[in-house]
Amino acid sequence: MKLLRTYLLFAVALAGLAVSGYLLWAYVSGGPIVCGQEAACEVVRASAYASLLGVPTPLHGVVFYTLLGFGAIFRLKGPLKLLTLIGLIVSAWLTYLEMFVIEAWCRWCVVSAALTVIAFLVMWIYPKNHGDKQ
Repeated sequence: MKLLRTYLLFAVALAGLAVSGYLLWAYVSGGPIVCGQEAACEVVRASAYASLLGVPTPLHGVVFYTLLGFGAIFRLKGPLKLLTLIGLIVSAWLTYLEMFVIEAWCRWCVVSAALTVIAFLVMWIYPKNHGDKQ
């Protein structure tokens, strides 16, 4: 795996971990979510989709970004491709729910979705454009 891709993925992982970690803290503590649209963020947090299998959705993000970071450090191309594909599908589903079901946008969730798209593009598009054979 190319070094630039490693750095990009690790930077995305750190940013995503910060976002997910903040949201997890807000969810667990019950404190306000500071996002510029507090009411919208609270609507998202109060929705039935704020947890999956009894686990707060931001904890899934913490796990995803932690795995992404370790995958980048250890340059695990195959597992990272699968991880970013799963992340993209989950992010697309959650974004769909925000748009059409919950009808509220949490800016932190949008940032996390954007980071997931970036990670996906780095893993799936970057090699084709830069001759990465691994």
